[in-house]
Amino acid sequence: MSDLRNELLGRRTPALPPFRMLVPPGWLVFDLGEEDERALLAKATARLGAASRPDLAATLGLHVRDALANLRRQHGFAYALPGENAPTWILGSASLVGIKRTSTPELPLDDVVLNMVASYGAAPLGEDGRILSWVERRPVTMDGETARSLMLNYLIPIPGTRRTQAVHWIVNAAYADDMPDDHPTLEAWKLLFDVHVATFAWIPE
Repeated sequence: MSDLRNELLGRRTPALPPFRMLVPPGWLVFDLGEEDERALLAKATARLGAASRPDLAATLGLHVRDALANLRRQHGFAYALPGENAPTWILGSASLVGIKRTSTPELPLDDVVLNMVASYGAAPLGEDGRILSWVERRPVTMDGETARSLMLNYLIPIPGTRRTQAVHWIVNAAYADDMPDDHPTLEAWKLLFDVHVATFAWIPE
């Protein structure tokens, strides 16, 4: 498990109460501010330069800005990506995203929970029942190749909101189209994030 250098802190997230959660070793944590956006683009540009592909920097920058703008529209507040020191068995394209979800008259969060239970078998993570988790899988196309996406979901109610607001952690990872859903790597991947998301805790103010 990660040490405190891999801790995601919610103290700099004004939309949420303070929290903390560990992320896997080697993962890099960012918020949705401009400073972290520039840092992410700088790291990506440096990698392209090292790979002798600086010509892709402009296109990558556009994709990154569009992705972050879309995340902000969804009320995202943080994300994490595997860095160079992440475990070597990591799946191809991967990310961890934190989104704040809020009930609406058309879609109360209680209805979202009921739908996830009925559609994906959502169940509590651990015995305390404070985190609801479920798994989604879907086909995707990457660089013209057919692959599959593993989406791990974790929903945590925000204290004092009477289940009208929640933190939604989403882990996305791509894997080969011919890899069976019960492959040991996929099972290990799910266990990795089950363990780390289970460290999520609200910090008393």
